[in-house]
Amino acid sequence: MDIPTHIQQAVQSNNRPTGDRERDRFRKPAEVLTFFQIEAGDKVGELNAGRGYVSGIVAAAVGTDGLVYAHISPLSVERWKGDPIEKRLKKFPQNNMHSVVGEMESPNFPIALDKILIIMTYHDSVWTKVNRDQMNQSVFDALSSGGIYGILDHHAQTGRGIDDCHSIHRIEKDFVVDEVLKAGFDLEDESDLLENPDDNLTDMVFEKHIRDRTSRFLLRFKKP
Repeated sequence: MDIPTHIQQAVQSNNRPTGDRERDRFRKPAEVLTFFQIEAGDKVGELNAGRGYVSGIVAAAVGTDGLVYAHISPLSVERWKGDPIEKRLKKFPQNNMHSVVGEMESPNFPIALDKILIIMTYHDSVWTKVNRDQMNQSVFDALSSGGIYGILDHHAQTGRGIDDCHSIHRIEKDFVVDEVLKAGFDLEDESDLLENPDDNLTDMVFEKHIRDRTSRFLLRFKKP
């Protein structure tokens, strides 16, 4: 895969926590963002952005002409005793990255975004009982025509659907595809970049031997 310079430089930036950079080897952020077609000047949202591992790289990649909106749910703010994105930005400032707080169904993104990503947390929206029809509709409404909805998550075994979303944090790819297509998106492409044939698809994704090495699917949807 040919990695664009602006993405290479973003991943190599020193304005990132050491722990983030140590995880790059197995998470392959440069290749992932290339697959999602992150471009300089883009306006990008990330649903359920956690502590900002992905959003931080995207903000560096889109540059001063771009903007990143890192979404955090009220539940996450409570869990981490404060907004983790705001905490990150105090240590690693990025003027084009902003925290937005809202429920998954109404993340409070501005409209006319170029891309919206949800990285390894679509399955969480299942066991937390998010109305995913509303969530995906909110994503659809926030994107410009031709905008990209990028999803990365942990594979479950074929036929498991959403049965493993809470117990081992995995979800079946086809289930996600079907749900997102219902919102009006087209499936533009998928990638085996993060497939791992050694993953038995039955281990909890946070187990030390498999963390960041799970077999994961990448899906790129487009708003018509």
